[in-house]
Amino acid sequence: MQAYVFYQNKIRVAIFMAVQTMRIIGTVGVAVLINLLIDAVSAAVAAQNVAPLMNCMLVCCLYAFTLGAVIFLSERLKAANIKHIMLRIRGGIMRGVLEKDLSDYQQKNSAEYIAFFSQNLSDFEENYLQNLVSIYDSFTGMVIAVFLLFYINPFIAVISIAAMSIPGLIPKIFGKKLGILQEDMMRNTEGYHAKIKDIFSGYEIIRAYRAEKQMEELHHDSSVLLENSKARTADTMACLHALANMASIAVQFLIMSLAGIFAVRGSITIGSIIAVTQLTGQVISPAFQLSAKISQLKGVRPVCEQMEANLLPADAGELKADLPEMERTLTLEDVSFAYDNAVVIDHVSLQFERGRKYAVVGRSGSGKSTLLKLLAGYYDSYAGRIVTDGESDRKTGAAWIHQEVFLFDDTIRNNITLYKPYDEDEIKRACHLAGLDDVLGRLPAGLDTEAAENGSRFSGGERQRIAVARAILHRKNLFLLDEATSALDSETTEFVEDSILSLENVTCIAVTHKLTPESLRKYDEILVMEHGKIVEQGSFDQLTAVSGTFAALYSR
Repeated sequence: MQAYVFYQNKIRVAIFMAVQTMRIIGTVGVAVLINLLIDAVSAAVAAQNVAPLMNCMLVCCLYAFTLGAVIFLSERLKAANIKHIMLRIRGGIMRGVLEKDLSDYQQKNSAEYIAFFSQNLSDFEENYLQNLVSIYDSFTGMVIAVFLLFYINPFIAVISIAAMSIPGLIPKIFGKKLGILQEDMMRNTEGYHAKIKDIFSGYEIIRAYRAEKQMEELHHDSSVLLENSKARTADTMACLHALANMASIAVQFLIMSLAGIFAVRGSITIGSIIAVTQLTGQVISPAFQLSAKISQLKGVRPVCEQMEANLLPADAGELKADLPEMERTLTLEDVSFAYDNAVVIDHVSLQFERGRKYAVVGRSGSGKSTLLKLLAGYYDSYAGRIVTDGESDRKTGAAWIHQEVFLFDDTIRNNITLYKPYDEDEIKRACHLAGLDDVLGRLPAGLDTEAAENGSRFSGGERQRIAVARAILHRKNLFLLDEATSALDSETTEFVEDSILSLENVTCIAVTHKLTPESLRKYDEILVMEHGKIVEQGSFDQLTAVSGTFAALYSR
């Protein structure tokens, strides 16, 4: 993460720090000018001559104008730097998430990722980046102010430095507790986002079963947990700030009193008293604020750790290229797989050949969908070997079409092309083969019609046809179909099946529950699964000729 914040922004950060240092010096230097101005007033009163005072006032006006310009420039540079860093970090984290294996990605709920990109990155920007700038400002301002205090009165400077040691105790008191509270707030934020996602995703079910009151109560409970964790963090920060300000004010009163004593004895001028007051405030107050900022910086550590877990290295190249296609064979050699010690695929050995069509049938829970996921590279924790074109454990590119098709909240065109450049004729051909002509013909905007959230304006069958068009357009030579035509009517099902099964040099492995002779005779081979095993395989006529598992399924 340091590479994203500092190493890749060396020039930007160096320019900003130079301007920021000028701003700090200028801000602290105001105390010196006030000292000169008040002493000039005293001298003008004594000499009854305002000319030196007017010259001093002119210098102060020019100083104020210059300082204002520097402050404006520093704020612009700070905003530009933070924008640049946050864009790179957001991009790096998104790339890191997109590069995850599917099995790693699915270890977290999607709501956790949403909370991370919304709440946690905002916390990082505010409590880490903004805090780093504030800490630099406070520390540099304190050093310059102490130097000027030594110039005015070394004794007062020593007392100010001694008072600065008090804030060092505060992070030790609150730092660990703030870290725990931050972790708790992260968990509750993720939980709240997950609950919101569930409620909105299941809105139709909630309304159909009149479960509004129960959902409202669940939302209230989740909201209470989130707001309580925020309140506990705010209470802790309130204690920290209260202690810091109380001690800061007390120490400033002490130093002002000492400065008054030195003025009575003639050691310093009246102007120096004002300057000491100003400079002391710029030493003591930042010192106490520094302790709070360091505590906040420690409190955001869990967020930083979570970011580093997802952040792609800053020197990483482009996103992974497309997976290589299957050219000859895809083979499973004694493959087994289990979910939480429950065996789902049990010592399966199969070979799929390029261009052939396979139907996978069996009762629910027999392992059909898991078999497809293994072929698609979802899981790495299997026993045995999956060999593509003679190369072991090499993931292969595949078009996966689910029962539940996801569509982006964008046009049909972008849902089919996935924002990649394709020729218009290619897109129309894919739509035709997927049986989308009648759907597009009813839409005034055709391919440029908005699909709405998750394709809500289309039926399940229409969404599946869009998914089929997507797979055809992207020229995948391995199709994995999990009940891909389950939501289609008989006529459209036959059309889409014929379109897919007629594609030359395309291997098709389809899980299906439609055990009709018209459909199953289109496949070169039928694989029958039971309890995670392949118990039978052969053509439709071969399997119906024997009294086996397939014959029993077919007769039902």
